Amino acid sequence: MATVRMVLVLLTAAFGSACGGGGGTPAPPLPAGSVAFSAAGYSVAQGSGLMTITVNRSEGSRDGSVAFATADGTALAGSDYTARSGTLVWASGDSAPKTISLPIATATPNTADKAFSVALSSPTNGLALGTQASTTVTITANPSSAAPSVRVSGNRLVDAAGNVLQLRGVSFSGFEFVAIGGWSPSDPSGGQAGQPNGPRWSAVKAWHANTVRFTLNETSWLGLTCVDTDGVTRQGDPGGNYRSAIATQVQEANAAGLYVIIELHWAAPGTACPMVQTQMANMDHSIDFWTSVATTFKDNPTVLFSLYNEPFFFGLSSPANAWTALMSGGTFDYFPATSGTSNYRNITGAWRSAGMQTMLDAVRATGATNVVLIGGIEFSNNMSGWLANRPNDPLNQVAAAWHPYPPIQRATSAGVSTGGAGYAIGDTVTLAKPNAVYEAAVLRVTAVGASGAVTAVSLGSQGMYLQTALPSGPIAQSTSSGAGSGATFTLGGWGNLSSTWSMPVNWPVVQALSAQVPIVFAETGEHNMPGTDGAPFLQQLLPFAGANNWSVIGCCWDVFAERDNVLIKDVDGTPSDGYGRVFHDWMTGIAWQ
Repeated sequence: MATVRMVLVLLTAAFGSACGGGGGTPAPPLPAGSVAFSAAGYSVAQGSGLMTITVNRSEGSRDGSVAFATADGTALAGSDYTARSGTLVWASGDSAPKTISLPIATATPNTADKAFSVALSSPTNGLALGTQASTTVTITANPSSAAPSVRVSGNRLVDAAGNVLQLRGVSFSGFEFVAIGGWSPSDPSGGQAGQPNGPRWSAVKAWHANTVRFTLNETSWLGLTCVDTDGVTRQGDPGGNYRSAIATQVQEANAAGLYVIIELHWAAPGTACPMVQTQMANMDHSIDFWTSVATTFKDNPTVLFSLYNEPFFFGLSSPANAWTALMSGGTFDYFPATSGTSNYRNITGAWRSAGMQTMLDAVRATGATNVVLIGGIEFSNNMSGWLANRPNDPLNQVAAAWHPYPPIQRATSAGVSTGGAGYAIGDTVTLAKPNAVYEAAVLRVTAVGASGAVTAVSLGSQGMYLQTALPSGPIAQSTSSGAGSGATFTLGGWGNLSSTWSMPVNWPVVQALSAQVPIVFAETGEHNMPGTDGAPFLQQLLPFAGANNWSVIGCCWDVFAERDNVLIKDVDGTPSDGYGRVFHDWMTGIAWQ
């Protein structure tokens, strides 16, 4: 793997100068002091995936810096850990400890302990190296007698040895729609990962994943009969093999060294077929689903339960507060449904949702002690009220599930900044693309002045713009259907295409939540059309997640021909363009960490 160079830069604190009469004696310089590692050695279990070591500063507060770098021992960079080098910087007046994060490879289990070193060098501005200018990091092999597990300890997930655990993995989609669709009775996975019967585990492990997520359909798991919007009666489990297929996938994933998240993805009240996502789990079937799933996997401590995918509260009649309905249940006036012919419509009539607390209670009533993931409102994107409405778990084995996706906006108005020349009414003008990923707006010339200067335009296509980088000034054209050139345009009236809760300005909301409970990105994704270069949203978010030790699951490990949220091109795990490549490189430590 390529060595990732990292510079930790802290904000410089500003200090005022004392003003007085001429001839005053200047203040003496601040002491430089020394820097050293906090310990001569550190130990980390291989399965933890991350080690953080501390550099302390003693008896000094002068501005200065020190370089650091890893070096191989019996542990080798690229196979056992990710090499790191960079500079730690202290501002004037700063004597706080600094940390260095070291990713530990988990793909191939070690049979013996391995070690590498980290050394400090090149101190500046009088800074001295202390006694512990170098340290050894020992990667301990997991004892063969210790069964793998995941549990909550404070605000962290930890493994069987008590080491902090960051889940990094992928989500496989198929079990929620294939069986209920009836088009692959013999294989409820539908070959969506490029082969029958689920993902190729060697390909998943090649991405250095330690977790896989399976998204389930309650009617298929329970083996129920339902009716779609065309009036067609469907068998939820037409092959009679749905539960055994899921059990096999869990066994195979565990054998590959992976933790497993099982999630209720599609559910529907009454006799309706869950063939699309409804607002929330329901009291008709979802409690039975979780009672059965928890009973099946309660003796497997590597399995986490995610109670419901992405709750939303359209059509909620009571209570008025969505957070109350999320946790305690509510009454809705309708739910969305569809059919094999895509006859999408809303089914009217009151139905009762199952709250997160009720589903959690059902899980615990089976004796299951597994970690449970609980999302937020607005498709699990808004986490602002999670802590205030936190469900009660006597075991304290609950984590918060966040679904951050790119906050996209579209323009609803356009204007002319400079008119250019040579345009004609009816010309279409495609604006310069905002970046290599999202779509530019297309304008139609509606009025021109002298020399064909544009004086008015209308929006033909509103474009797709990343909310964190909206154009603030005039935008040049990329192409025009006519002979015109030189005009520049403005866009405005921005309207949301996705939730604003993924904006960086709101990340501190989740950061504050993470001080109390573990955070798991149970889903995330971005653009992956062929030719896409980069994933600008995740290139901001993934390093932030890594620095905060939040768990991250990318969606989806499937070979879908979709423009967004697809990680791979083929069964071997070749990354998709854009999103897939960026996520792969972050997972494997090549970049973005």
